[in-house]
Formats: sequence, C-alpha cells, structure tokens
Amino acid sequence: MDKQSWVFERTPEMGGATGGAFTNPLLGTGMEPAAVLAREAIQNSVDAGVKGEKVRVEFRRVTLKGKAKAEFVAAMGLSPAITTHRADLKLPRDTCLDSLKDPKKSLQLLFIEDYGTCGLHGSPSKSKSHFFRLLLSLGDDAKVNEAEGSGGSYGFGKSVYSSNSRIHTIVAYSVFDPALSGVPEKNHARLMGCSYFNQHEYKEEEYSGRAWFGKPKNKGAAVDPLVDADAHAFAERLGFKKREENDRGTSLLLIDCGVECEILRDSIEEWWWPRLLDDELGLDIALYEQDQRLAPPRPRKRADLRPFIECFDLAIGRSMPVDQHHKTGPFNKMNDMPLGNFGYTVVSDNGILDERLQSKLGCVALVRAPRMVIEYMNVGGTLPLPCVGTFVAAPEIDNYLKRSEPACHDKWDAKSGRLSELAPEARETVITILQRLKIGMKTFARDAAPEAPKQELRLKTLEKLLGGLFRPPTSGPGGEGGSPSDPISIRFVDDPHVIADQQAIATQGTFRVALAENSDRDKVKVSVRVNCLVQEDEGLSKEDPIPVELQSDELNGTGIKGADGGIVFELQRSLNPLFSFKSQPYAPDWTTHVQVLVEEI
Repeated sequence: MDKQSWVFERTPEMGGATGGAFTNPLLGTGMEPAAVLAREAIQNSVDAGVKGEKVRVEFRRVTLKGKAKAEFVAAMGLSPAITTHRADLKLPRDTCLDSLKDPKKSLQLLFIEDYGTCGLHGSPSKSKSHFFRLLLSLGDDAKVNEAEGSGGSYGFGKSVYSSNSRIHTIVAYSVFDPALSGVPEKNHARLMGCSYFNQHEYKEEEYSGRAWFGKPKNKGAAVDPLVDADAHAFAERLGFKKREENDRGTSLLLIDCGVECEILRDSIEEWWWPRLLDDELGLDIALYEQDQRLAPPRPRKRADLRPFIECFDLAIGRSMPVDQHHKTGPFNKMNDMPLGNFGYTVVSDNGILDERLQSKLGCVALVRAPRMVIEYMNVGGTLPLPCVGTFVAAPEIDNYLKRSEPACHDKWDAKSGRLSELAPEARETVITILQRLKIGMKTFARDAAPEAPKQELRLKTLEKLLGGLFRPPTSGPGGEGGSPSDPISIRFVDDPHVIADQQAIATQGTFRVALAENSDRDKVKVSVRVNCLVQEDEGLSKEDPIPVELQSDELNGTGIKGADGGIVFELQRSLNPLFSFKSQPYAPDWTTHVQVLVEEI
C-alpha cells in the first residue's frame, strides 16, 4: 500500500470556494444539529437508493480512548498534518485537536452507513460523478433535473456532514457498481478523507481551507482516493464495517462529532415518519452506541406524531374517516394536473396534554415524494377546535414543490426564484396548495365544532347588528370606500362580487381613486391596496387575509408595486385612475369583506 497523507489546497490563482463554504450553508436553519443531520443525511441516502430495494441507514456512535484513540489518530495522520495548522483554522474551542495525545480524553466518532443505495460511482475527476458531487463540488444542482422524486436539489446537503464534525473533517468509504458510471471503470471501491476549514494563511502561504486525505499526486497539489483492496483494508483500520464487492452503498465517518444517537432517533421520528411507515417505499434505521444496538425509531408511540400519522393514513387511503372529526380527499385538479390528497383530524383531549403536540396544533405536515416532512406548516389564525393535518403531494407536481424549497428544504415558498425556470403555472400551483390548505383546515375546524347554543347565537347576531350601526359608509356590498369628508375619494365602479373559480369562489371588482373636491392639494403621493378579509363569528379576521391581485392600466406604467401588494403612484387633480382587483380562490361557504385602503406616503 502506497503511503497516504493529507494535502492542503493552496488558494487558487483565480479564487474558488473555500473550505468554509462547504460547512456553512445549513448552519442558519434554526433547527438543532441533530435534526438537520437526520433530515439531510437520510435524504442523501434516499436519493441514492436503488430502485426496487429498501434503503437502510445505520448510525454508529463510537467513543475512542487510550490505545484505540492513539491508533486512529496515527492512521488518519491528524498530527502533525492538521495540528500544525490548528492556530490558523478558527475552529471552536476544545476540539479533539487540542487533546490528541491525552489518552484519557475521548474522541467521538459517528459512522453513517447506507445500504440499498448506488454508492459513489463515477470517476473521481469527473464533475458528474457521485464521488465528485459529494466530496469535491458545492452547490451542484444537477439532481433537480436528473433525479425524479429526489429530496435534494441544491447540492448543499452534504455540508451537514462537515458541519457536524467539530474539526470539519469526514472520511467517505464506498462500494459501487463500476458499470453505473457509463464509462469503462475498473475500480469498485474508494476511500478518501476531506476537511473543510476556513481560508487561512500558514507559513506565509494562503490556503483555501480544503484539505484531502489520500494518495498525493501532481507534486502534492491533489490526491487520489484509496481504491479496492487498499480502501477496504484502511476502512477496517478506521473502524468502518467492511463492505464486500457486492455490498454497495456509502459509509461516512464524522470525526469529533457530538451528536448522540438518542437525539438522532428523536429527530428521525420527527421528520421521517412518513417514509418509515410507507408500505411501498419504506426505510430501515439502525442506531448503535459502541456496537450495542439501540431501540429503533417508533413514531407511532409518540403522542405528538400520532395525529399526523392518522391524517397521513387518511390521505393515502390506508384508512377512512369515521365521523365529522376526520376528513380526507383530493384537491381539485389545476390545469388538469392532480395536486395531492389531504387528511385532517381533531386532536383528542388526551392528545392535547402532550407538550410537543401543543406546539404543532393548527399545523399541516407537508409531504412529497421522498416522504420526509418538509414542514409542520401553521395555517394561521385561531381555530375553534384543536386540529392538525397532513398533505401528501401528487408526484406530478413534485418538481414544482422541490424547486420552491430553500436549500434546507424546510418549506414550500411560492416566491422562490427557481420557479421562474418552469412553466408559469408552477408558481400558481404552489400558491394554490398553500392557500387551499389554510382555507381547508379552517373550514374543517369550523364544520367539526359543535353548534353554539341558541342563546349564544342570538347574542352574536345582536352584536353584528349593533356593529353595523357604527360601520363606515360603504359604496358597495361587501366593500368599504372613502368617507365624503376624506381628502381622497374611493368610488366603486363594479361593486365587489363573487365569481366561480376552480371549484371555489373568488371576489373581484373595480374602483376609482380621486382627490376629493374639497382637497386643498392638487397632487399627493399615495399607496393603494385592497384587503379581502374573512368574516368570522367574532368579526373580521385580520390575521390571514386572502391574497388579492391589484392592477391599473390607466397609470400608464407609472405605478410601482409595493411589498404589500399595493400600488404606489402620484395622484393628481386631473387623474382618477381605475383599479381592478381579484382575490385568490377560497371556500364557497366563506363570507368576505373587501377594504380599499389609500394611504398618503
């Protein structure tokens, strides 16, 4: 076996990604490190799954001391190759580099090993190979186009490995089918170490922060991975489980990792229960602490997840509603394309007592093809009953939703710039799904609530009548205009009215804005916007207005769209522009109220 060692990359003449860039992308998610690791590591394995095989992921936490630690440190060459750079790397305090020679100080390792996957096939020097994408490239979004139903799409998910190593150092060991690369390839196994440090200066030389462990080449400017027999032998030396030639998949070692398996299990249950419980896809997870197997994830035993699982079963047709406290069905198609199925349930009195569930009340678990929970999305507002839901997106729109997600894949964002790469209906589809979920959950909660006593209904009716006596003058049913004493007048041309819109309804209308005759100014800069508020029993709900599209052709391009959806322009004595508006679709049984708001800027 040729001698392997570390090579630090000098800063390229034309720049390039620093080592820190490989570690930082997912640090600002707001999630605990274990949650990010569970989400991203399993997602990477699922994306690499072989069709027809169930993916299995094993997490093994190993603590080394004494002789075992010394042998590992020597094998990996951590000292002096990396320790000599220690003062310049800007690492956290108390990393393993500060105590490598102390046999009493432990060194924590985390092995993540997947099976039923394709492994890191492809030439190490080719940008399209799995090996290159995992270890050598950053922000490669090829998966968004190549992998149908994949979870990842940005090429940043791999940063979860280095960010969970206190010294930002990992080792990858993989066995693969050489034929998968599409070109003649003689090797079937590889092993290489990578460090992703901050850019730094050492002995008056500038370094990018990237360092590789393997067989040096090009006069020490790069390395080749260990292959085949050398890779297998060195993997065993580091503590990896040896893979046979047909035992394909990828094993990753995170050096100096503080994430505990018990916390990992909790996060795996939280985010991966749809896949764990999916009869068709499935997912096997094994957790080990010092070679002792721990209890596996059991999401059905968690009180905060059981209601969402119940809704998932409804959405995929594994169970049926039994009373008015359950509801399921498909969303109506949009542009002849299915959107997906929902399940809603009212949480039982016993369930509400669970503290973790209390933070999820009023939320819908968003699920698409990989069967990971993207987000527990809060529908907003106050519901009359404690409800939760699960939405399972149709495969036909998976690419729309995937492109709407940020790098951490933790929400569906209709404002995502990547949706502009697709057909115009992509953004509209995301907007529609989110809006229908919010409306649908609120409608379900209202319908499932018991009828109020007649005395209470009479009081609410009286309250509405009294409220009507003090309401500002309106210039059309369902809308509010300006008062005659205002310096700006609002006059509806086409009163707000309801129209049918894709099995739902919407509100539209037109109005003119002008300076009032008694105004003492000839021009004023104003912002015009329209609110479409939902009428609830206690009054107008201002927490979650229905989005409204507002436009005016008579401004001749002088109006500027504001962040709140309004239009800013200069209103002149000689100008009384016509505005048209239309709301997003909403449930047919909702009552809405339109407000036209004109504010001086």
